[in-house]
Amino acid sequence: MAKLTANYTGGTGFQMQCRGHSVAIDQPEDNGGLDSAMTPPEMFAASLSACIGHYVANYCNQASIATDGLKVLCDWESADKPKRIGEISFQVELPGLPESRKRAVERVAASCLLHATLMHPPQVHIKIG
Repeated sequence: MAKLTANYTGGTGFQMQCRGHSVAIDQPEDNGGLDSAMTPPEMFAASLSACIGHYVANYCNQASIATDGLKVLCDWESADKPKRIGEISFQVELPGLPESRKRAVERVAASCLLHATLMHPPQVHIKIG
């Protein structure tokens, strides 16, 4: 099982640690933070975007499809009851992608680990201790 630690840094901030890497998390000023880093929902969207991009780039590199200009745009909306991200959309931009390969790239993008995790939610366990 993978391990990650969220270390509280004061205010609304956390420093995430995993495998020797570090990422800051914060809240905007209007939510009590310093706006010094992305929020958890922004990091969630960033993780999904990067996962989709990784799968697309890997496919393209194996299929000798140019990845120049590859980017993943993401937009989401919140929902209530319970408070959550209710809708999330991704746009993969890959200039020069042959029309004949678009469906394959769509399938690859939809097969990324995090997308599959959302489609088949894991069990979540929270302990206080």
